[in-house]
Amino acid sequence: MKPAPDRQRGVVYVAPRLVVAAGTIFSPGAVAVADGSVLLAGPKADVLRAAPAGFPRMEFPGAAIVPGLVNAHTHLQIPRFSDSGGKPLPIPLSFVDWILRVIAWKRGAAPASFAENFRAAAAEALSFGTTTVGEIAGPDLSSYDGCPLRARVFVEGIGFAPHVASEVLALVSAAIDRLEKISVENPLVLAGVSPHTLYTVGESLLRSLADLAAAKGLPACLHLAESSLETGFLAHGGGEIASRLYPSVGKDVSWFRGLGRTIPAYLAEAGLLRKGVLLVHTVHLARPEIDALRGGGACFVLCPRSNAAHGNGAPDVTHFVDAKIPFALGTDSLGSVPDLSPWEEMRAARSLYKGRKKDAVLCRELFRAATEHGAAALGLPGGILAPGEPADFTILDDPGGDGDRFFRDLVEKTDRANVRLTVVAGQSAHGAAA
Repeated sequence: MKPAPDRQRGVVYVAPRLVVAAGTIFSPGAVAVADGSVLLAGPKADVLRAAPAGFPRMEFPGAAIVPGLVNAHTHLQIPRFSDSGGKPLPIPLSFVDWILRVIAWKRGAAPASFAENFRAAAAEALSFGTTTVGEIAGPDLSSYDGCPLRARVFVEGIGFAPHVASEVLALVSAAIDRLEKISVENPLVLAGVSPHTLYTVGESLLRSLADLAAAKGLPACLHLAESSLETGFLAHGGGEIASRLYPSVGKDVSWFRGLGRTIPAYLAEAGLLRKGVLLVHTVHLARPEIDALRGGGACFVLCPRSNAAHGNGAPDVTHFVDAKIPFALGTDSLGSVPDLSPWEEMRAARSLYKGRKKDAVLCRELFRAATEHGAAALGLPGGILAPGEPADFTILDDPGGDGDRFFRDLVEKTDRANVRLTVVAGQSAHGAAA
């Protein structure tokens, strides 16, 4: 088999089916790619007729070309946790114990392991057809120098007490500067700002990080309402977060008595509730709160498998789908889930839906969540295959079916074994070209 031509020279990919977006399919179809972008996409005959002379053709019989998947929330530097014999460790029953495990890992891990974890996780993500990620920055920023995925890398700020806000803000600002320098050499990587959670970021730091994001024109990402422990702490300042988590790291939060207002109101007052703010998990929110956050401009990422693994409940997939609230999907880290498969995330979300929408129609919407809605939530191009968009796509075994039934079969049958080729910015990043 011949390697794919370089991105400047151009190439035409041809398959029996082309999914331009969740709403548009051509059979057969083709995509002409040049300089890392989509030049043409549509019916095979039209693309072959219009493609520049000299573009070689690459045929993929029995395959479908689809937009690359978007894993809109992950932590690629967090590994699978295992014991000394390599056996996977069970998820702790207490979410606080899980958080303490992550803290202990971060403090005790060998510095070189962060980059190793990232490389392995990025390769795994690509093997599932993922081309884009919403990444929470790990301890080793240099890992992103050679990032093979299109990535919005959110720099995380953590600090609950008011007196630490200025110090943490300076650290976040310096990390963003570092990522912006990386972006010059690797344009696949763009920075973002992440106040970690409302129970680890106090109001002073939250306002400062919101101001920083606004001043630099960067999107912000917040883990929100992931557990009942979180919402309890925010309501009254008590529970295991106050009695176990903070004492375990030598900090006292007995002075905190709760937010004293609703979460949407608090985020709005802090300046974080604005167009494009990305809210992850949102398991323990009432529907009026979700609607209020959406009205304030928020985007949402649901991580159903991670929520289930931690016993934190399930996102309200039914409301998001039936109320037509756009949402994205994320796997979270390998410390929480067995793999980085957006396909499994789609299937998990499918199992949570309790509305009246037909299953095949639902699967089309879940594919949209894992492609164009994910890219939009991250403020990145892609998620569709249209002229001028990045040449980010995957070529996989065609599962059969027509119309909505195709998306049902796609969601039901596809996983990494079906992925033949993953292309990011016109470059083959996983698999072999035909």
